[in-house]
Amino acid sequence: MHLNLRDSTFSFTFLGIVGIVGLDYLKWLVKHPRRGWEFPGGMVEQGESLQEALKREIFEESGIRVEITGFIGISKNIQSDIVNIDFCCRYLSGKPTTSDESTDVGWFPINASVEKMGNPLYEKRMRNMVSHHTNMYCFAFSKQPFKVVVDDEFKVGL
Repeated sequence: MHLNLRDSTFSFTFLGIVGIVGLDYLKWLVKHPRRGWEFPGGMVEQGESLQEALKREIFEESGIRVEITGFIGISKNIQSDIVNIDFCCRYLSGKPTTSDESTDVGWFPINASVEKMGNPLYEKRMRNMVSHHTNMYCFAFSKQPFKVVVDDEFKVGL
């Protein structure tokens, strides 16, 4: 069977992952050349698990190694069909460094990390990440202009 990727009836959903990295009361951020301060992460590559992708992206962007400690939630950009999965991580090792994807990196207190977010989507996701809720977040949004269209919290399990 031949798949025509230009067929308008066929669509792709892209999967992105990010991690809020914690060390005591500090949170790790990277400064992207175009988007400004954000939590590290990126796209899951073919053949990669979510965990492998997250650890790889954090290391590539900032030079640090992490342990994934929890799941925060999921969100979807309904305009571009990108699904974002957010995790909590703990710093393990590594020397903080910049990369092609980050012009600056650093540890910030929780409130300062929320304030550094340059757009409302990152602010919402950061607030979810640092809320200490035990529920999973699930929301959908449009990006241009930013608007949350569905916003829920779910307990995990039955």
